[in-house]
Amino acid sequence: MLDTALQAAAEAGQLLRQNFGAPLTVDEATHHDIKLEIDKRAQTAITRVILADFPDHAILGEEGVTGRADAEVRWVVDPLDATVNYFYGIPHYCTSVAAQVRRGDDWETVAGAVYAPEVDEMFAAAAGQPATLNGRGIHVSTRERLEDAIVGIGFFKSDETIRRGLTDFQQLIGRVRKMRLMGSAALDVVYVACGRFDAYIEYGIKLWDICAGTLILRQAGGQCAIVPGAEPHSFDVRMTNGRVPLDIQPGP
Repeated sequence: MLDTALQAAAEAGQLLRQNFGAPLTVDEATHHDIKLEIDKRAQTAITRVILADFPDHAILGEEGVTGRADAEVRWVVDPLDATVNYFYGIPHYCTSVAAQVRRGDDWETVAGAVYAPEVDEMFAAAAGQPATLNGRGIHVSTRERLEDAIVGIGFFKSDETIRRGLTDFQQLIGRVRKMRLMGSAALDVVYVACGRFDAYIEYGIKLWDICAGTLILRQAGGQCAIVPGAEPHSFDVRMTNGRVPLDIQPGP
């Protein structure tokens, strides 16, 4: 299934790269988010690749659900992570594709790919195999001291998750090397996986934003603390290299 994830991510990424900087159609705009017509086109491209290989599988994504609800395998996809960046011409965005197998009432992620088209970086992993970046093995950083760490943080769309994230930000900003707010959860996670970041924190993030990246991070030696959030498919996450101590009080 990893080959399919790689192909789907690459095809969606190519579509996004070709349209980056072009006039875009806005389907919906809220205070903290934008939905673009290109999101749906990218998900259609991903869906076409997956269902060509696995017509009986289901697909769960930010742009909707496709396929059988009782399928034993589902694909969790974010066709365009960091839509706001993309809309404003900021070349930091990606597409994320993961495959999950049903295990009783739960799901196990078995393959994942995160592709950043602007820099042509493909992060990937399969269960039980090393994580890679453009085919070469990656590993989390070896930094251990918080004062040496680069910590990524995201502020999801609700007032509550923003408030909780700001609490963490205020506790960390004076103690770490740098905080980074990049706007793409999927890339934040894989940046921890390859050692660019040492940790990443966010509240209320959606499954499709982190599903592929979480597998990649674990296969790269990282640790993931994931707690279900208040909304469907939402989670509070702390991702680290397994060495840097995030000894802070969680946001209220």
